[in-house]
Parts: sequence; structure tokens; C-alpha cells
Amino acid sequence: FGTYFALLEQKQPELAPITPYGQYIEWLERQDERAAKEYWSNYLAGFEQQTLLPGSDTASKDHVTDSREHAVSSTASEASEYVSEKVTVDLDPTWSEAMYRIAKQQQVTINTLMQSVWGLILQKYNNNEDVVFGSVVSGRPTDIAGVENMIGLFINTIPVRIQSERNATFVDIMRNTQEQALASGVYDSFPLYEIQALTEQKQNLINHIMVFENYPVEEQVEQLGEVRPSAFDITNVEVVEQTNYDLDLIVMPDDTFRIMFRYNANVYDRSTIERMQGHVLHVIEQIVNNPHIRVNELELVTPEEQAQIVQVWGDTAAAYPQDQTLSALFEQQAAITPDQAAVIFGSEMLTYRELNERANRLARTLRAEGVEPDQPVGILVHR
Repeated sequence: FGTYFALLEQKQPELAPITPYGQYIEWLERQDERAAKEYWSNYLAGFEQQTLLPGSDTASKDHVTDSREHAVSSTASEASEYVSEKVTVDLDPTWSEAMYRIAKQQQVTINTLMQSVWGLILQKYNNNEDVVFGSVVSGRPTDIAGVENMIGLFINTIPVRIQSERNATFVDIMRNTQEQALASGVYDSFPLYEIQALTEQKQNLINHIMVFENYPVEEQVEQLGEVRPSAFDITNVEVVEQTNYDLDLIVMPDDTFRIMFRYNANVYDRSTIERMQGHVLHVIEQIVNNPHIRVNELELVTPEEQAQIVQVWGDTAAAYPQDQTLSALFEQQAAITPDQAAVIFGSEMLTYRELNERANRLARTLRAEGVEPDQPVGILVHR
């Protein structure tokens, strides 16, 4: 636009001096590879599991297998196709305001706050106090003058590890995440494939990413037409993005926060994504109300889900004879359906007859050991 308006006035366009991308390449070559490897090895030391998402563990594996088969046999595979869909929500303006206030009070970035929220949700999904996910970094080194106006590829994905100590509060997690982010920043240009190679999980270390997008491209492009009144009107700008991951969690901070889940519909169904979104909103609401809440007190289940669990799925009341013991009722059932499956565990199965025989065998053993009626007995058995 600057060039266009200069030419309109028959002037020579004045272009700002550029910093060549080659300076960044030279900077990269000066980085200490050994120190970066040591940092990332220490950062991920002791992380031996894989962080999974609900509804994705088997689906993602199938997706990966299909993709590999597709690559090997060069035959079209419907399942390996990426069908991009998204679910977006705008936060309540009072929540957005409170989140900025909390971040400022605790001297952390808003990105750190959101990473902490997502990390704690992942901990609850995985029933584990140690989780890892990917975070996209801009990768522009501040020690190169003019780097913000340099054109070229800088972006990188790095692992973010969120760990919880016993009795930790949300504020504790945020501060720890901020410290780690500052330390990681020194080595955030180290390639992800190199980091993955240092780990047990290799390419399975990360299965989704979180993107903090504080530069809404669509709006910026549309505003370019406003350089001069009625010069141009740019509308319907749409930016299409897709990553190698089946799920991207995109946070767009503004006066009103926007959170977007962009996902592969061949791996996740919309209801699963909407449930995740509900969990994010529910956790944010609790943090806005009390940033010092203990991590173990954070609830994941939304009130709607709770009603579903308690009132619908939990409505299991059934009538049965009040004058008979449970064991007697079970024996009656065993007599009616002796060959029907009574219990299933993995690939093993016991019929009512087999389970009844095992129960009777255990009862005889206990009696033989001198156990009297109504005497409590502790037993240790395999599942």
C-alpha cells in the first residue's frame, strides 16, 4: 500500500531498510547445540509416559497406521485424510479482564496462564501429575536488530511440561511454568525433531499443540485498506491453516478472549471437542473466582455433565427381595443363567456357574481355616 500510494502521487516509493534473513541463519549456526541438547534432556528427564487426550488414543493410533500404510502402498486411504473442523468460543468479558488482572498480579504472561490451565486439564485427563504438550513459539531472537521486520521462517514447536506438587495452588503452577518458559526461551530455536530424538517417546512425545495467536492475520489484512479513507475495502479475508497434529488449541487474546479448537474430524467427533471446551471454560471460571485454588480442588466435570452422571446414568435403582442375602440372590441367578457371562476382565470371562463355584470354593477354604459366621475377613486376591 505504501508503494501504491507513493506511485499515485508520482513519487519514488521509500522502503524501509530490511535486515536480511541470512543474519538469522548465521545466528542459528552460532548457537551451542550441546548446551541445547543438555537443557532439553534435563527438562524432559523422568517423563516416561505419553499424554493422551479423551477419545483420541485409539483413534490417533489408527490414523497414524493408516497414514503409514498410505505412504507405503500409495493407495488412497479415507481414514488418513485430514478433515479440518473447528469449535470456537468467546469468553465472558469479565473473565477476560480478570485473567489479565491475575496474570499481572502474579507477574506471568497471559500465555503462561493459559498453558497452566490446559496442563492441569491434561493432568486430570491422564490421572497423572506430569504432562507434556507442544507449544508454538515465534522463534525470533531478540538479540538480532530488526528481527521483527525480517521476512523468513522462524516458527518452532517446543514441548511444555506441566508438573504438580502435592497441595500446589494454581498460582504455584503458573509461577513455575513462567520460570520454565524463560529458561526454555534460550533454546527455543532447537528443532523439535532433535528434542524428540532425545526422548523415549520419539515422535509420540507430542500429539497436539497449543498456539497463542496474538496477531489475528484476518483483521490485520482487512485494516490495511483503511490506510486512506475509501481507498480500498478488503473483505472476506480467510486464513487457512493446518498442522500435522489432529488437534490444535488456539488462544486469541484481545479485550475478549477467544479460544478455538481446530481438529481432524476423522479422529475426534464434535461432541468430544465441545466437552473439552466445556472443561476449559469450567476450569477458567474456578480460577477467575479464586486463583489460589488448590490444583486437587479444581473440578473438571461441568454442572451439566454432573447432572447427566448423577441423574441419568446414576439412576440405577432396582427392586429386589429385602428378605434375602446378596449371595442367595446370586445363587438364584446362577441357577437360572449358568452359562451367561457374569464377569469380564480383559480377555478373560467367567460364567455365573464358574463364578459361583469359585465363590463356594473360597467359602469352604475360609471355613476350614476356622472363620466363624459374621466374622470380618480381609482377603488378598488377583483381579
